[in-house]
Amino acid sequence: MPLHFRKTTPDFDLAVWKITEQESFFESSLRAPENIPNPKVRLQWYATRHLVNVLTGKPSEILKDEFGKPYLQDNISHISLTHTANFAAAIVSTKYEAGIDLEAVLPRVERIAHKFLREDERNAIRDHERVEKLILYWSAKEALYKLHGRKQLDFTTQLLIAPFDMQTEGALSAEIVADGFREQVKVHYTFFEQHLLTYVTGR
Repeated sequence: MPLHFRKTTPDFDLAVWKITEQESFFESSLRAPENIPNPKVRLQWYATRHLVNVLTGKPSEILKDEFGKPYLQDNISHISLTHTANFAAAIVSTKYEAGIDLEAVLPRVERIAHKFLREDERNAIRDHERVEKLILYWSAKEALYKLHGRKQLDFTTQLLIAPFDMQTEGALSAEIVADGFREQVKVHYTFFEQHLLTYVTGR
């Protein structure tokens, strides 16, 4: 289990690693998932759960609330999980709710850009950075959505990202507009190995 990245602060613990194990690596310490027939998806499920155990330092039972947001049974820590085909990531915080997302940097994001950006925002993106910037917008809004932890948010009008210049890592100014309130937060990000990691804490 090669650990690619770990960040520990007084507020949260976060880690990313490349998935190289077989299912047998996890089967002795984790209960087999139900209703996941695809072996690749099942391996990703195992990987995120195992990583939470690494971050908490003990076996942790992960449940989901009425909105599908994961939480730890008998534990006050907030968690968020994410994975791609090759990487898994998790964030655990005893102080704040959190959201985390991983994305592979692929051109197919252009096909769904209209679902999370206004036309003027899409048109403002320069061609040479188009894929990376669209991925960053998308991933940052996914992390915000997970932070909020409720359904029925419109990515275009309720999850807002201030204009920014592209970097390989940094922080974006963001705002969640929902349920009669506005919450301003920072979404942190880093590009690595044709992937993007975003994460946010708040409340």
